[in-house]
Amino acid sequence: MISLPSGTFMMGDNAESAKKTGRPAIPAHAVDVPAFQMGKTEVTVFQYKKFLSSIGREGEKKLNDTGFLKHNSVSDDAPVRYIDGQEIDDFIEWLNRVDGPGYRLPTESEWEYACRAGNSTDMYCGGNDIDPIGWHRENSGQKIHPVAKKRPNAFGLYDMSGNAEEWTADCWHQTYEGAPTDGSAREKGPNDRAQGRGLNRCKFIVVRGGSVEQWRNRATATYRDSRFPRAWHPETGFRLARTN
Repeated sequence: MISLPSGTFMMGDNAESAKKTGRPAIPAHAVDVPAFQMGKTEVTVFQYKKFLSSIGREGEKKLNDTGFLKHNSVSDDAPVRYIDGQEIDDFIEWLNRVDGPGYRLPTESEWEYACRAGNSTDMYCGGNDIDPIGWHRENSGQKIHPVAKKRPNAFGLYDMSGNAEEWTADCWHQTYEGAPTDGSAREKGPNDRAQGRGLNRCKFIVVRGGSVEQWRNRATATYRDSRFPRAWHPETGFRLARTN
């Protein structure tokens, strides 16, 4: 985990191109982010297998699941994928028991703050040229890669752009109208009934960063998308945050 300082940044993008994506990062707005910790890399297959090995029969069942094996067979050092919202919540709950409290998913604003690392003009998370910093459809062979093989951003975080897209803690909203400005998560979506806990409280969850199966325009600092947390997604992994 890397400790990130508190700060204020402009989140989002008011450019006309951003408005036309169908996933607009508008309006751009100032966010005050308290100090927190962010995972240097996405959670790896090795780390997730350690959790599965500790929980008995259910863990063994997941380890032998055909879909899990298919999408996590490249390397134990690659980002773990093909896990749903409940499984992520269970992993974080376990980690807080065995390694101390405070682990969680980053909020969407924390994610973008960590991606930008104090730079308001870079297109991607660490520069304007994605190839030195991230795996995407055009340079990855559409295959996942071990973490930390590209250049980190100024905060020392790897693979914020590309490789596996990443879950955040926020329920999906089409725009940033009414979004928190204190770094906290949006706890409810426009059509959510708050009947679940953790990620399953939301009908859709914000994901960021793009993946090896997506074009480079989805790996920018501002591009946002949504995923259904009650399903397994072969492109989607996660990165931990931790409250100081």
